[in-house]
Amino acid sequence: MDWQYQLDKLFETVSKEEVVLFISSHPGEIPNMIKIIKQSSEKSAWRAAWIIDLIYRDKPSLIKPYIKELLNILLETPYNGVRRSLLKIIQSEPPSATEDGRLLDKCFRWIVSPTIPTAVRVHAMHYISQLLPSYPELKNEFILCLETALNDENKGIKTKARNLLKQIEQVGVP
Repeated sequence: MDWQYQLDKLFETVSKEEVVLFISSHPGEIPNMIKIIKQSSEKSAWRAAWIIDLIYRDKPSLIKPYIKELLNILLETPYNGVRRSLLKIIQSEPPSATEDGRLLDKCFRWIVSPTIPTAVRVHAMHYISQLLPSYPELKNEFILCLETALNDENKGIKTKARNLLKQIEQVGVP
């Protein structure tokens, strides 16, 4: 199937639900969708990542074999829509399966960058907060990062940072 065409025409000729259902029923198509995430225009790459995320939400076992590849794409992509969808998947996996330091570093940078969209920054905060029980040595750096985020103009960023700081204060780690 010409997935590039289908994704470009998403909502015009086919719904996201139809694409998710088809790919879930034909998991051999997942590598083709991942190829689009890596090699396509921003619109198609984001839509392909979104479809992969939706499949993961319904049938994670279909996507789990591709977690390392998705992590590498996440680290390299310039597209924030792809980052958002792939971060949602990666943060649902155990840290031991995904963390090698590279994503952690990117997440710290994304959190404090006002040019990164709110959703990516919030997912980055969530990802790091999930690492704290396994890596308590990150706590102080994360607190400093969250305190920096409290000065952000974006209310969503401030709220997430404030909530995470409260959690850290109450229980030691979120």
